[in-house]
Amino acid sequence: MSEIGPCDWCEEVLQPYLDRELSATEVAEVEHHLAACRWCEKRFKFETDLRRLVRQAVIEPMDAALKAKLAALRLEL
Repeated sequence: MSEIGPCDWCEEVLQPYLDRELSATEVAEVEHHLAACRWCEKRFKFETDLRRLVRQAVIEPMDAALKAKLAALRLEL
C-alpha cells in the first residue's frame, strides 16, 4: 500500500479491483482489507450491486411507448 490510509487506498483501487486489473499482490491486499474493514466491505458490496443492476438494465427491453417518446425527442433536435 502507499502512504495514504488503507481505506483511502482501497477506495482508489476498488474499480481496478472489480475490473480485474490489479496484480496478485494488490488483489490479496484488497481482499485482506475488505475482510477486516466493515465500511470498505459495504462500499464493495454497493459497487458490485450497482454493476449488477446496470448490467440488468442494459439487457431489459425498453418499453415501446418510451422508445417512441425518445425517438420523437431526437427528431425535434
